[in-house]
Amino acid sequence: MRVHVVRSVVVGALAVGAALTVAACATLSEKDCLQGDWRAIGYIDGADGRAMSRIEDHAKACQKTGVTPDMSLYAQGRDQGLMRYCTEANGFRVGREGHSYVGVCPPPVEPEFLGGYADGERVHAAERRLSSARSDLSSADARADKRARQADGVEDELRNPKLTDEQTRELRDRLQRLRRERREAIEDGRRAEYAIRDAEREVDDLKARYAPHYGWW
Repeated sequence: MRVHVVRSVVVGALAVGAALTVAACATLSEKDCLQGDWRAIGYIDGADGRAMSRIEDHAKACQKTGVTPDMSLYAQGRDQGLMRYCTEANGFRVGREGHSYVGVCPPPVEPEFLGGYADGERVHAAERRLSSARSDLSSADARADKRARQADGVEDELRNPKLTDEQTRELRDRLQRLRRERREAIEDGRRAEYAIRDAEREVDDLKARYAPHYGWW
């Protein structure tokens, strides 16, 4: 009997979830409010790790329809959703994707969730460092290329025989500055390459460490 109830809640939650995707501005659409499948709505929020206060947002969304959320059914569905959310594997996913945890898991299962969450946060931080280093390298390369093109343009200008001494001096000063900035950009790129290698090793080490337990991602 319990399995049948849970299955019914999940099916209802899938239907409500599809409608919520359309109603992006409000937590619930008018149709959802009128249908009032509060157990399914609670299940979705629980499976998403939402706090109980989420029902207050639903109440505001349903004000115009005159519908008041059924707190009891919502809580029942949310508790079932939390059973799906509060697992070690899901904690790892939540942490790896950089999502926050708002303390919704019941005490008996929270330590297991938090263990996975902490592992996921380590992976997320390492992947962010790798992404940042790659972005730094791309930026440094673009800056070096730009300064090289600008320096070539100044060199072309210096070939003009009609330049005054002052113009020549100004162009040479500019050329020196561009060359110096290009060297600095190249050095920044080298540092970024070192950071990329370090971050790649860290990410690979974490994958080798966690994949046997959580699976590849």
